[in-house]
Amino acid sequence: MGDKAREIEAVTRRIRACFNRLAALAGRLHGDLGITAAMRAVIEALHEGGDQTVPRIARAKSVSRQHIQLLVNAVAEAGLVTLVDNPNDKRSPIVTLSQQGRLAFERMREREKIVLAELAAELADHDVDATLATLTALQTYLDRKLNG
Repeated sequence: MGDKAREIEAVTRRIRACFNRLAALAGRLHGDLGITAAMRAVIEALHEGGDQTVPRIARAKSVSRQHIQLLVNAVAEAGLVTLVDNPNDKRSPIVTLSQQGRLAFERMREREKIVLAELAAELADHDVDATLATLTALQTYLDRKLNG
């Protein structure tokens, strides 16, 4: 393995470590809401992408339908989403964000804005730009590998 490949391997390890730390931080920030980082991801998908089926959310996140179904069941039990009959597929209801879910997501975003502002103060603009460009290229490559 060449030097660049080793550096990319180190980058992927850092991404995984950051992912885990983001999940832990989300747990601290939102623990009182009873919403895990994984549940937050489902709520965010619905907030950003509108009503969706479980398979559609799973495809967008490149995870199993079963994994998303468990999360949807949990957020539905918490009253954060509702399931609506799907006229196109009786076996796959449409998941829609409830008013309670919208309010919870807005509360989470407000809490996160504080942390993100603190982080923004610590990072140089050019470092953020370079990181965003690198992660975008990485995601594009991974999407090609998964879909090609």
